[in-house]
Amino acid sequence: MEKENKNNSKKKIQIKAETIQKNKLVLKKKYLIKKIDTLVLKNPIHKTSLDNSKKIKEQKNLRIANSNIIKLNNSNNSLKEVLSVSKISKSLGGKPILKNISFSLNKGEILGLLGPNGAGKSTLFNLIVGKIFTDYGEIKLYNEIINDLPIHKRAIKGISLLEQHKGLFGNMTAYENLYAILELYIEDKDKIEAKIFKLLSFFNLQYLSDVKANNMSGGEYKKISTLQRICNKNIKVLLLDEPMAALDPLSISSIKKFILELRDMGLSVIITDHNFFAIQDILDRCIIIRDGDIMVEGPPRSIMKDKRAIKYYLGSGFNI
Repeated sequence: MEKENKNNSKKKIQIKAETIQKNKLVLKKKYLIKKIDTLVLKNPIHKTSLDNSKKIKEQKNLRIANSNIIKLNNSNNSLKEVLSVSKISKSLGGKPILKNISFSLNKGEILGLLGPNGAGKSTLFNLIVGKIFTDYGEIKLYNEIINDLPIHKRAIKGISLLEQHKGLFGNMTAYENLYAILELYIEDKDKIEAKIFKLLSFFNLQYLSDVKANNMSGGEYKKISTLQRICNKNIKVLLLDEPMAALDPLSISSIKKFILELRDMGLSVIITDHNFFAIQDILDRCIIIRDGDIMVEGPPRSIMKDKRAIKYYLGSGFNI
C-alpha cells in the first residue's frame, strides 16, 4: 500500500510539471469566472501574454469580455447634453476667427465639425480643450462652466483631443504608449497590464503590442493614438482632428468602424474635417462653419440638400 501511494504521488508531480512548459500560457481555473458564454479574466495576464491572446481565443473559442473597456463616470447621468458651446467669439491678432458660435453635443453622439480650411475649426477645438480662451461666451461640460479652466484640468474632467499630426511616442511600442498614460491613473502594474490587454483584445489590435509606433501603418497609428486618448479615466468627450487625413480608402473604412464602436460604448465624439464626404456616413449631426459663423446645421441628409451648403461648401456640381 505504501509503495502504491508513492507511485501515485510521483505521477501527480510528473503531470504538474508537464502542464507548465516554457513559453506556454496556462489559464488556471481560479483566474476565471464563467458568466453565460463569456469568460472574464479575474486576475491580469502578464505583458508577454498579449502576443498569445489571439491564439487563446482561437483554441478555446472564447470571447474576452467587453465590459468596462471605457468607464464613463458621468456624475450627471440623467443629462443628455454632455457639452454645450454658447455664443462664443474669438479674435486672434485682431482678426475675428469665430463669431457668436453655439452648438451642443449629446451623450453617445458623433458630431461633425466641418468647413473649408481656415473656417475656424481648429480654433474651436483649441477653445474646447483649453489651449486658448474665449473672448465671449460659455463652454459647459455637463452643465459646469469650464471657460477659465486650464487644459490639464479640462483633461482631468474628461475632454481628450487627438490632433491631426500628433499622437504617440514614435520609438515606443503600442503597449508602452498605453502604459505611459494609464500609469498616471492606476498605481498597480498588474491592473495597468490587464487594462491594456482588454483594450487591445477588444479592438483586435493585440498584434501591435510590441510594434513601435514608427513602424505602424497610418490606420494602426490612428487607432492606437485614439486608444491612448480614451485611457483618460474620466473620458466624456473625444475630439478627433481630421482622423482620416492621409489615409488610404481601406484604412479610412477601418477607422470609421472603430469610431462607431466607441460611439456605441456611449462615448461622445466630435470630428473635424474639411471633407464632408469622407465622414458623412458615420455622423449623427454636423455643423458647417464658414468664415467663423455656423452656416448650416443638421443631419447629413439635410446638409446634402441645403442650397447654401451646396453653393459654398459641397460644390455646385454636387448631386445626391
